[in-house]
Amino acid sequence: MLAVAFGHWLAMVVVSDDGELVTGNVLEFRPGLSWLSWLLQVMPLFFFVGGFASAASLVSFEGRPQDWIAARLRRMLAPAVVLAATWVVAIVVATLAGVGGLALAGFGAAAIPLWFLSNYVIDLVAAPFLFPAFQRSPKKVTAALLGAFATAEALNLAGVPLLPHINWIIGWLGFQVAGFAWYLGYLPSPRRLFCLAVAAGAAAVALVTFGPYAVTMVHFDGVVGLSPTHPPTLALIAYGTATSFAAAALAPRVTAFLERNRTAWTAVIAANGVAMSVYLWHMTAAVIVMAIAEATGLVPEVAPGSTGYWVTKVPMLAASVVVLAGIVKLVVKTEQAALLAPKQPWHGGITSMVAVAAVMSALVKVWVSAGGGVDVAAAAALVAMWTLTLRAPKQAQVSAAA
Repeated sequence: MLAVAFGHWLAMVVVSDDGELVTGNVLEFRPGLSWLSWLLQVMPLFFFVGGFASAASLVSFEGRPQDWIAARLRRMLAPAVVLAATWVVAIVVATLAGVGGLALAGFGAAAIPLWFLSNYVIDLVAAPFLFPAFQRSPKKVTAALLGAFATAEALNLAGVPLLPHINWIIGWLGFQVAGFAWYLGYLPSPRRLFCLAVAAGAAAVALVTFGPYAVTMVHFDGVVGLSPTHPPTLALIAYGTATSFAAAALAPRVTAFLERNRTAWTAVIAANGVAMSVYLWHMTAAVIVMAIAEATGLVPEVAPGSTGYWVTKVPMLAASVVVLAGIVKLVVKTEQAALLAPKQPWHGGITSMVAVAAVMSALVKVWVSAGGGVDVAAAAALVAMWTLTLRAPKQAQVSAAA
């Protein structure tokens, strides 16, 4: 989560050019810096660890699949609903004050990291069915996923429109299944895993060096070559396999270290308790800092990616950390209450649960990718959908807070 936050802050361009405000991603101005994205792209690892966590949860769960899905969605989406509601209210107030355009621009920037929620909802819905299937026939499930991914990737390379976007689902789902394999002990020894990680990393480098894929491991406007991430491609799969297998290989040593060092373990627990809030709100914190800089005439007049640009990033990063800390202090209660809330059974069957999850996934996707006010409508609809379907009863909320 910290890697994502600092990566977005570093890449976020807000500079002045003869009095004109220039915004965007630093890679749009300096594509040669794209290799830096390899140090900060952690989303494959997030889905990989998520698969491990889902497997561990499902093994101990007794109940209907829809109850498990509802419980996981409540935990994950509650903090996002607070973010959506806050921004919708802020945009209404800003519009009444005559600065709605600026608020909409900030809203778009704040939503940048939220795309993963849309995909992760899909993975959660699939998990109660995919995990048992993987337990029964790991080779068949793996082969089916690889075959579907390869077919869509071939279509992508051939320039076929729309159909390759199925890999938005299959690509990230594959990392979840790899997490299942990790939990079940199907992965090889740490030494062999590390060798496989090195091989996968070398393959990723070769694919972007000699293949059609762009060097970057994050998407940005104007990317030259085939974007490795929109949708996930073979290059991203190779890179994600490298980082995921390396993490799994190092996990026993990390565990041993944490067992010996109580201070470090306490820090990990504390960080996990605010991780979702940090992830969801870090771009909002940056938007607030940049808005203050614009209002006070402190937006730097430097070339994106230049030495001066990186120097000016130091105070901006420090200010973003301070603002984010204040925001997290205000909103973290929602995240912690969602983590501790008693599990409430879903009031309907699996079909209604899947339908609700599908709509919420689609609303998050529109929130992130649309503009012109459609994104605001999607965020407002997400809040309404949550309130009507997934919000826990007040009694349960009170119990969790206590």
